[in-house]
Amino acid sequence: SHFKCHELTGFGGTLKNLGMGCSSRSGKMQQHSTVAPKVAEKFCTGCAVCLKSCAHAAIAIIEGKAQVDPAACVGCGRCITSCLTKAITIQWNESAPLVMRKMGEYAKGAVFGKGGKTLFLNFITQVSPACDCYGHADAPIVNDIGICASTDPVAIDQACADLVNNARGNQDTALASGHEPGGDKFRGVHPKIDWEVQLEHGEKIGLGSRQYELVRL
Repeated sequence: SHFKCHELTGFGGTLKNLGMGCSSRSGKMQQHSTVAPKVAEKFCTGCAVCLKSCAHAAIAIIEGKAQVDPAACVGCGRCITSCLTKAITIQWNESAPLVMRKMGEYAKGAVFGKGGKTLFLNFITQVSPACDCYGHADAPIVNDIGICASTDPVAIDQACADLVNNARGNQDTALASGHEPGGDKFRGVHPKIDWEVQLEHGEKIGLGSRQYELVRL
């Protein structure tokens, strides 16, 4: 997994790769279904690019402005990334914690019955401020740290989060705060997201442990 920041889960690593990456299409939709984007009408030009990008017919142009139908929206986020004026954004509410908990449940399902047969690798390089699904990469918020390996999906993400937070943040990037070693880099980029929810829930459901021993090679 490429370890980086994420606008919905704070960071994306092994847990996100397992939960989202290893689930079926319907599973991905179910995980995202609590997230309905909103349209800032003052920025919307009615260009209809978002309408064309929506695979679920959840967007309509009404009186020159885009409107999202919450009943049809599955929260995939394609409209957010396609909007040319950044008028469409995620509604930051309880949805983010719910998505992280669902992600943990799906991650546990992905490794079920595979005890002792899985190894996880996280690449802490080019730690970008947003998801890799975007069509561009912003400047990394910290310098490259290395590669982590573990048989515990929770422990490896916890260790990587600690390594990133203990690094010195790069100036002139999307990192707005927490530049000092020990500062919270993920909240420095996405201040409204409690990224620890995914780790707490993963440990709670028996997916792994947040305790780890770091062995440097």
